[in-house]
Order: sequence, then structure tokens, then C-alpha cells
Amino acid sequence: MERSIQILHMDSALTWGGGQSQISTLIRESKRLPLRHHLASPQGSKLYAKVRSDLGGFVPLSRNLFAGLVSLVTIRNYCLKNEIQIIHAHCGKSHTFAYWLKRIFLPNIILVVHRRIPAKVRSNMLSQKKFLDPVVNHFVSVSNYIKGVLMSAGVESNRVSTIRSSKKKFPATSSDKSNARATLLRTHGVTPNGEFFILSASRLVPDKGLFILIEAFRKFVRLFPQARLLIAGEGELEEALKVAAKSLSETGHISFMGFRKDVPELLLGADIFVIPSLSEGLGSTIVEAMFARTTVIGSSVEGIPELIQHGKTGILVPPADPTALCEAFLRLAENPEERANLAAQAHTWAQEACGAEIMVQKTFDLYKVLVSHSPSTPMPGKV
Repeated sequence: MERSIQILHMDSALTWGGGQSQISTLIRESKRLPLRHHLASPQGSKLYAKVRSDLGGFVPLSRNLFAGLVSLVTIRNYCLKNEIQIIHAHCGKSHTFAYWLKRIFLPNIILVVHRRIPAKVRSNMLSQKKFLDPVVNHFVSVSNYIKGVLMSAGVESNRVSTIRSSKKKFPATSSDKSNARATLLRTHGVTPNGEFFILSASRLVPDKGLFILIEAFRKFVRLFPQARLLIAGEGELEEALKVAAKSLSETGHISFMGFRKDVPELLLGADIFVIPSLSEGLGSTIVEAMFARTTVIGSSVEGIPELIQHGKTGILVPPADPTALCEAFLRLAENPEERANLAAQAHTWAQEACGAEIMVQKTFDLYKVLVSHSPSTPMPGKV
């Protein structure tokens, strides 16, 4: 029997977002492969709660983990005891921590850093060291846009593999969609009598463009009063967004749904999924919307156009342009045939290009290449 590769995933978030969804998908959908997943995350993290039964082991991270030598020693001991071969750091804080862990204590361990955010690499000495030092064996970027950002900072192309964030497929027959729509209409907090439902599902943070969305919907609902906007998610802007949308919430046109575990069902029941981001490394919920045969509108920013081909698999609009977004809503609301055609083409493309099994296999292939070479030498080429 082939020996399992021992992987320690590191993530510092307590909350749930796209990154945590991808870690969960990787862990839960790779059971058929010779991989043994371990996790280092805060004890109360939503990620740990989701994957705890699928782990080979867990080491808790304290909230002030990244300030102390004690934490470095704790993780070092865990890695040695469990014969960890690869540390896979999934966020900026874990990148920093794992970098110093390897430099000080574990020089022969393989370090993989996942890059999901599209921000440029900072020019300060620490950031430059973290990204350009060969202590990091390999980077995984979720889009070609982010790979370009890394390369523009000086990271060699053969140290970066683009592995697109993906989602687990789910049924989306006409019956599935009808049942989900009926459930949506009964959902607490959604005003009845709506005929056209637009869904946004993301963290409620500045770069998601949700104030732009509310402004665009305000314009749209004057022309299409039977429309309803459902905003699923939680985050720092929740109260400010509710204030901005107060008049529309009072009339039942906008509903804030909070953190949801049933996003696929919401997508199945919606007419449009919108991702109005001002900055987005990829936007993996787009893939779920495509699996759900729900038409997608997204900002033409950074990694989003790698998923949405304008006029083929969805509609792209300029970022921070509420008028253009309103016009896209109106176009699709008034043209159900176009909406259905876009959704069908997107579903076909996503089934072929974005299944979780593709992401899992590419990640496993990368792990195999890495463990077959000395961690102290550069990668011999792309995976």
C-alpha cells in the first residue's frame, strides 16, 4: 500500500470564507488518495468544526499565536511527532508563521503557500523575504491573475502553480430548482410576492462592493418592483450595509440572511447570482452558481473574468459602476431566454473545468512532485 503523504494545513481564521471553503473541500474530497490531512487553526474556528472528523490530527492555534516562540516550538513538536512532510499555509499570517518555523526549526520540511488575495506583494523587507526566499518551496495561486502578481514581485514562474478554486458538484435539474425556489419563498425573512430573486453570498467586507450592489438594486427596483435582493453572509460591514439598505429592507425588497450553510440551495432558487467585487482573486462561489444553472453577473476585475466569459457564461460589468450593474439586472430580467442560455453554457463549462475532483487531483499531483524532490532545491518545472 502506498504510504500517505502527511500534510499540515495552517489557517488562522475563526470565520468562514472562500479560503476555508477550499481547505474543507480539499480535505473532504481527497479521501480516496494517499493523503493524511492535519490542521493547525484556532480551536473555535468554523473550519475545524467542519472538517474535524476527516482529520488525521489537530493542533490548536491561539489568537496571539504569531507573536510567540512557544507557539513555534509547539508546532515544531507536532510536526516531528506526526512525521509531517508538507506544511500548506493558507493565509498571510500562516505564511509568516510557517516561514519562520521552517527557517528556525524545520529546514527540511516542504512549505507550500496558497495565495488567494490579488493584492500586490508589499515592498518592505519582510514581505520581500517571505516571497522571494526559497524557504518557500512552492506557491499555489487560485488564478492566473494572482500568479502574475507573484511573478511581477520577482517569484520565479516555476515556483508557482495555478490551481483554480473549485466546488463540489450538486444536482441542478429543473425539479431541483423548482423545489429550491419553493423553499426560498418559505424562508424566514424573505418577503412573499417576490417574482425575481437576486442573490449575493460573500463576506460583508469592503472589497466585495456591496454598497455598489445596494445602490444598483435601488435603481433596478424602481423599474422592476417585483425584484428581491438576498444578501447572505456576515462581516464587519453588516450594520453599515443594513443602514444603507434600510428603506429597501423595510419594504421587503432587500433581506439580510446572515451566515448560511445552504448556499447551494439558495443559488438553485435564485434567478441571478451577483458578485460585484472591487477586488477578487477568483470568486469561487461563481462556480457554485454555474453548477446551480443560475445566471451570473460579476465585476470585470482581476480573477473574475477567468470564470465569467462575457456573453457566454455570464455578464461582466465594470467595477464600482451601479448604473452598469442595474442595466445588467434589467437586461437579464427582461430576457429570460438569454438568462437560460447563459446559465446552460456556464453549467457545461463549469462541469468540465471546475469540479472539486480537478482541484484535488492537481493539488495531489503537486504534493507528489514536491515530496519526490529535495525541499532545498528549486522546482524542476510547472505541475
